[in-house]
Order: sequence, then structure tokens, then C-alpha cells
Amino acid sequence: MHILADATMPLVTELTEYLAQLLAPHGQQVQLTTFVGRQPTAAQLADAEFMLIRSITRVDSDLLKQAPKLRWVGTATIGTEHVDAQACAAAGVTFVSTPGVNAAAVGDYVAAAVCQLALAQGELPAGEVAIVGAGHTGRAAGQRLQGLGLQVHYYDPPLVQQGVVDVHADWQRVLRSQVISCHVPLIRTGEFPTYHLFDEAAIAALPAAAILINASRGAVVAETALRQAMQRQQALQVVLDVWEHEPAIAADVLPWLKLATAHIAGHSVVGKVAGTRQLLVQLLQFLGHSQLQLPPLTELLAPWPIATRRFHWHTETEPRWQELASWVLEIYDIVQDDAQLRRAPLTTAAFDQLRRCYRARAELSQGVVTGGRWLQQPQWQRRLQQLTFLPHISQEQ
Repeated sequence: MHILADATMPLVTELTEYLAQLLAPHGQQVQLTTFVGRQPTAAQLADAEFMLIRSITRVDSDLLKQAPKLRWVGTATIGTEHVDAQACAAAGVTFVSTPGVNAAAVGDYVAAAVCQLALAQGELPAGEVAIVGAGHTGRAAGQRLQGLGLQVHYYDPPLVQQGVVDVHADWQRVLRSQVISCHVPLIRTGEFPTYHLFDEAAIAALPAAAILINASRGAVVAETALRQAMQRQQALQVVLDVWEHEPAIAADVLPWLKLATAHIAGHSVVGKVAGTRQLLVQLLQFLGHSQLQLPPLTELLAPWPIATRRFHWHTETEPRWQELASWVLEIYDIVQDDAQLRRAPLTTAAFDQLRRCYRARAELSQGVVTGGRWLQQPQWQRRLQQLTFLPHISQEQ
């Protein structure tokens, strides 16, 4: 069996070698080829039976025509817009994704962005927080912002239609919110399109100093609408991790943005390694060998000490929001990623290089809080758990 994989997927070579060892007693040999860049070459596709990709690789009918032996495609991402599922089905190719694999990292990104902007302003946002899209990443973002003490609501008309009770379809409530964070797939047609969901009218309607975060898909927020808001000097705090014409970024808008990053919101070490592992687990299932076990995630993280080290904080009194925010930013300094993008050349090659060589990043769940009797209060245990910090009550309390 011939596997073609994105070379930037962490441990893809090591895990494929382990896969080969598992399958050898069953008479199956494994060959791995890796590709660099956004698309594999025609020569690489010609022999590929199984393909492991990330969000930058487009799988469509043209690619499938170049891959006559292809049987299975897996993307180590939550989003699936880069894969034409109908074309895969028509070609007899099984397509799988990894929903939830980097939701924690995206939630951390949103929390870090809000913490950074709040500390710069000297106060938490006063109004509501609208999470647009109540899937894995939206829930993760919302929970962390609740942990900071913000009032969160979830806008998701498709889930409302399905009968989910803790979401709503009130678009005007979204536009009145002081913080808006986008966590939707890119959908261009149908009953609930998300393409240019935030167009000129929507952005113009936002309250003064509102925070708009897009860590979903670039075209959810219309670049022309941002440019118009900038030109009329609208008082907005915009955070972009994704770009409408990615890997090209809006160079003229960049200085106006409060925070800007190179599509790395979900790029924690845990999220990326888990994505590779989860794809190979699904491949084993596809091959009928679900009983075979890959190494556990904790073992695979050993090469990255930052992914397993603990961050410890102690306070005898209830922490103020500023202290919570400083803990978040100690684990994930979002300003470092913002600075790297602004220093880099404004080229598509530089954008891809930032993603390909992204630093090892920890997750908020590695934070441990110890302290006084306040930690025994249910509301504080809940808030710290929403931030994914571990509250540790000493035995002496």
C-alpha cells in the first residue's frame, strides 16, 4: 500500500513506520511518500492509494483524475471545504476528517486574543459575546471566555433547526454583541450560507470598539467590508487568523488590524500530533484492522516538552480578571505570532513558511492553579475548568 502525505504533518514518518510494523504480520507492506507545498505533483499522485493532507491541499476532480489508484483521503483538520466530497464519492474514494482534533487550540487562540485586547484597554468587554457556530471550536472558545467572566451566547441557525436548545438564530443579537468570534465552515449556497456572512452592512452595524475575531474561514468576513470600515475609521478591534484570499493577505488592511496571524489558531503541538495520529487510526479502521493500536498521544508528545510541561500559579485570594488573562498569555503569547506575521515579507511563500515552521505551542489545559479557600467554591472550580486550567486544592486546606 502506498501512502502519500503532507511532509509537515508531525510524526507522519514515524507513525507510518509504526503502522507498517503493525500491518506486516497481516501480509501488507507500507510505502510512504511525502510532498512539500500546497499540492502534490502528478508523479506523486499517480501511485498514491491513500493520502493524508492538511487544509492547504485542494482535493477536487482535477486532482482525482491524476490519482487513479486513490482509495482514501484523510484531512487532519476540522474543516472540509478544501475537499470536494462529491467528487471523491463519484470516484469511489473514501473521505474522512478529524472533527474536534484542534478545537482546544482554537479556543485558546480566541481566549488569548480577548485577553490581550482587554489588558491593552484596561477592562474586559462590557457587552455580550457572540459565538457564531456552536461546533467543536465554537464551544471551546465560548467556554474559555465564560471562564474569564464574560456572558456568552451561541448563534447557529442550522442547530436551531435541528432542535438544539442552547443556541439561537437571532442575527441582530450577534450584531449587538461586543465580542464576536466566527467558527463556521465556508458555505456558499443553500439555506445557511456563510460566505461573506460579515459583509459591509453587518460590519457597519457593529457597536463601537467591538471585537471581531475570525479563526474559521477567510471568506466568512468580506475583505472589502473590512477595507471600507478602515477607510471610514470605524472603531473596531479586528483579529484575523484566516484571510479571504489566503495565502495572500490584505497588506493594506494589516496595519489596521489589532491582531493578525498566519492561519495558526489550531496549531498547538497536541492538536497537530493528534491530527496525524487520528488519521492513521481511521486508516486502520478502513483497512479492517481497528484492533491494532498506535502509541498513545502522551507517548507521542515526548519530543515536545512544551506540550507536556505544567504552568503553575498560586494565589491565596480570588484572582482578578487581569490575573486570569496574564495566565492565559503566559501559556500562549499571541502577540508573538502577530509580530512574526508583521515582520515577514508580504508574500504567499512567506505566509506558507510561517505555517510550515510554526513554533511548538502549549495548550491552556497545562495550567495548574493552587491557592486558598476560594478554590473550594464551585463557581471558581467551574470557571477554571472552563479555561481548562486544573484547580488543585492542597491537602492542608
